[in-house]
Amino acid sequence: MIEILQETTDWGNQPVANGIYHVNGAGQLVQHNDKVFKHPIKQFSKARRTFKKIGERPEAISNRAKIVIGSKGQEYIVEDGKCTCQGFKFRGECKHV
Repeated sequence: MIEILQETTDWGNQPVANGIYHVNGAGQLVQHNDKVFKHPIKQFSKARRTFKKIGERPEAISNRAKIVIGSKGQEYIVEDGKCTCQGFKFRGECKHV
């Protein structure tokens, strides 16, 4: 599974924006915010930074799948009329599809 991490580092007075990171099982960065990397970045380091896990997704998604951001910042995968959100799991429908 790929962990979806929200950076929560306090940079003090430095104007650094914290982002959302997608990290694979090997600890390599596969996506940062909306940029998906063709090859995982192997030298991704969490040293001296803080993160909060906000979700996870399967390692591979097909070309037909879309990543959708929910109203509270969660990321869901929508593919073939199905969604990974809790609403779809319980009701079989959601606003993301």
